[in-house]
Amino acid sequence: MLLIGETGVGKSMWINSFANYCKFISLEEAVQAGGLFPIPCTFGMIDPETTEMITISSEGGDIPTTSQTAEVGASVTQMPDVHAFVYENNQINLIDTPGMNATEDTSDHAKDKEHVNNILRILSTYNEIQAICILIKASETRLSSALKYTLTELLGHLDKDACNNVIFIFTNAASTNFKPDKTRAILQKFLNDNKLHISLPPSKLKIYCFENGTMDYLAQRINHIHTTPDDKDDAMRNWDRSAESTKAILDYVRSLKPHALTAINTIHNAEHTIGVLSELVLQTLMCIAKDENNLEQKKKEAETVKTRISENPAKFASHDIKKLLHVEETKVVNTKLDCTNVVCEGPRCGKVVNGETVYPQICCEHCKSPWMYFCGKINWLAECKVCGCEKRKHKWRKTVPKIVTETVYKPDEKVIAQIVDSSSALTAINETISECERRVKICIRESEDMLRTCAKLNNFVHQNTLIAHDDELSMSLQDKIEIHVKAKSNAKELEVLRQIQDKYKTFMFKENYNCYRADDVGKLIQQLYKLPMKGNDLKKAMEVEEMTRRIVVERGTISKIINLARWRAQPRKLVSSYTVDIK
Repeated sequence: MLLIGETGVGKSMWINSFANYCKFISLEEAVQAGGLFPIPCTFGMIDPETTEMITISSEGGDIPTTSQTAEVGASVTQMPDVHAFVYENNQINLIDTPGMNATEDTSDHAKDKEHVNNILRILSTYNEIQAICILIKASETRLSSALKYTLTELLGHLDKDACNNVIFIFTNAASTNFKPDKTRAILQKFLNDNKLHISLPPSKLKIYCFENGTMDYLAQRINHIHTTPDDKDDAMRNWDRSAESTKAILDYVRSLKPHALTAINTIHNAEHTIGVLSELVLQTLMCIAKDENNLEQKKKEAETVKTRISENPAKFASHDIKKLLHVEETKVVNTKLDCTNVVCEGPRCGKVVNGETVYPQICCEHCKSPWMYFCGKINWLAECKVCGCEKRKHKWRKTVPKIVTETVYKPDEKVIAQIVDSSSALTAINETISECERRVKICIRESEDMLRTCAKLNNFVHQNTLIAHDDELSMSLQDKIEIHVKAKSNAKELEVLRQIQDKYKTFMFKENYNCYRADDVGKLIQQLYKLPMKGNDLKKAMEVEEMTRRIVVERGTISKIINLARWRAQPRKLVSSYTVDIK
């Protein structure tokens, strides 16, 4: 069961609640046993005797060093984590994920996008999933921008066939007496507006109400904090209703046909490939633009030399045209570093030098983190502490890229020696110009293949996800255009970027009429690997993604399995039978 939702909705606390509702028959039994907290946590409360704010631990006594604490408003869970339970001969894997919309103050929700990537990486280790649980506060009374963003970002990475396995968990349900009609109404409106075919009650029991506050009461009792009879009555009432919902949700989830994750994983691979290609395509096309400009200069120079030879053949000298017979090509050469640097490539820090986009801002030199996500220079809001830009604008660099011009063809000295008159000189010059044009055409064709492939992959994503969203290439292009606009750079470079942007939009429009399947994604990626110019670079970049997956998966690996079998062999006696249907 995958748990996803907005920051502060209470996913980690719901896991604690779930464990207790399954383990113990009553609240009082949980109190006597000291409760069960798979995720250690702390609670802030007013001391009833001193009226001062105090912090208590789920483990009792001093706050444990293992407790997952965070700044106010931050997501407790920073990486996807898997908690495994055995209940009634079933192993239940609850995938706890970081809270969404943790970066409301940033323009592109960089941390959220990283969270989504890590969630998808965890899912890639499973073949199927039983339920995708979206948690929402029962007290929501309007479709806020935060809630709308959360739902859009999450559903935008699920395939359309996942609808049947999506269920909604309403937390803090006591605030609405377990009848969150207003929240259900705004949820239904969101689904209708986005044409999402996810059924809600009464057609399907897909909404389940829980009260996480019972864990606060349990922690207070464990820590011997004074509670009143009213506190106990409220806690017992909320416990009974939540326990009933726990049984109902488990019965429903176990009745569902598991959803195969092939499509979700394929969508993620397609999106990642577009991200990798965005860098390769832009580098290649900018280099080609330079080559085309150099070719025009070479042509002008050749015409001048040809005119001079024609006007005065007697003064012809073969050594004067040697440099015209060399074919040069602009390339991005990456010089390996003996360390890893975190470099900002955002519009605010990027610069234009001699028509080239450069990124001089190194925010973390000799970074010691195992991956950029964990770099100490990036705060919990996914903003860089050094330059202030969003994390998404930063790259983890083990090389220093530099645009250089290399000679890729030059005639043999014997060929030079055969140039004995103006006629043979003109022939040699024309052959060199033709060679330059041929190479540029090959580069343009390959770059267009990459742009077209990005459009095909993006089309597959749009066709198969519940909600469409912008791709990495479009965003990277816009970033570079903003850098050049800010720098008031040469109109030629800016024009090239806008031409690339227009061409990509054209490909996107054409590909919208084609339908692509999951099998096509793998074939398209394999075709890219075979490109003579950039295929190997793409393959290496995809290998880096595989390494990233392994890191994330290792951090989210199940460390232990908690047995939720009853302390006594008797079945749960349900104290009340509150309906789950909230119509």
